[in-house]
Amino acid sequence: MRKKPYSIWKRKLPSSRISYYVRFRLDDGSWSVAKASRQQTKSAAEAWAIDYLSRGQIVTKENITFKEYAKDYFAWEGAYIQSLLLRGRQIGQRHAENQQAYLNNYLIKEFGTLKLKLIDANLIQEYAIELRARGLSASTVNHILTTLKIVLQGAYRKKIIQAVPEIDAVSGSKAERGILNPEEVKKFFAMEWKDQRYYLINLLAATTGMRLGEILGLQRKAVHDSYIEVKTSWERGKGLKCTKTGKPRLVPLTVKAKEVLTSVLEMTPYKEPDDLVFHGRSRHAPLDHKMVQKRFNEALIAIGIDEESRCKRGLTFHSWRHFFNSLLINGHVPVIKVQTLTGHSTNAMTENYFHPDEYRDVLAITGRIV
Repeated sequence: MRKKPYSIWKRKLPSSRISYYVRFRLDDGSWSVAKASRQQTKSAAEAWAIDYLSRGQIVTKENITFKEYAKDYFAWEGAYIQSLLLRGRQIGQRHAENQQAYLNNYLIKEFGTLKLKLIDANLIQEYAIELRARGLSASTVNHILTTLKIVLQGAYRKKIIQAVPEIDAVSGSKAERGILNPEEVKKFFAMEWKDQRYYLINLLAATTGMRLGEILGLQRKAVHDSYIEVKTSWERGKGLKCTKTGKPRLVPLTVKAKEVLTSVLEMTPYKEPDDLVFHGRSRHAPLDHKMVQKRFNEALIAIGIDEESRCKRGLTFHSWRHFFNSLLINGHVPVIKVQTLTGHSTNAMTENYFHPDEYRDVLAITGRIV
């Protein structure tokens, strides 16, 4: 006769009440620590044991709080990130930092003192609703929920929770990121700019696909005769960091971009290799990103796109990356080359490393912008 996967016995509590405790047989044949069923009859305790087993695996570690388990979960040198890297998974340091920020700023504040085993689907759903009520976008809430799911999956593998609760993504209308049409782009760069630095920042974004942080974090030593080596990015509050993917890439310069970039480099008083091309009031910090967006908005007004139209179309400085991507795709540049330029390469696609002289097709398209 097959033995039951649990054993039950009663215990007399100090209050003189009887309570039944249960131990479960583990995979290696040993027994789990005793779990209080809080039942006063053996039949009720047996029903509790059967229900416990139906809910998932047998938990071997009890009473661990979310904060105790999740603290520094996404630290770059931590076990989780290092295990991903050892398995050949591509993950950027910036991405890991973002997930740790979601963990610290939201999840630990909400669930920190709660025992992991008590976090269920209903609790998570209520928290998601609360985050949306605070004004967080659906995209941000889903990033937070994804971070939570990763942590709970890890806890499940370590047998700290019985099962990973169901976590549903929240819905919400996502604002479409608009782009300027070719005629508007021509007008944008044909107008007179009082400060060539802001003209150049926009021109680099439009013709190379560089992110604003990558442009503001551009150092003199990364500028070469016909291309830029994108390997740093300026992050507000943190300073100079590696790129979003953690990997450098080469982007070619159009004749016009090279001409204006040379002029800006000659104008700046800071000539050391590590100095920023677009330094602000301090040698060690770039122009304010808010001022870049302001100059972008002013230029749109100058070519006939007022604030209402800009908001309705979803035009921001980041729209340049969408413009650049669309420009090359519509110009029949191979997708993998576009991804390499923008730093959008995926795990599923072999990452290529193109040399500057292999971007003639790209320059033939971007060179027509101005």
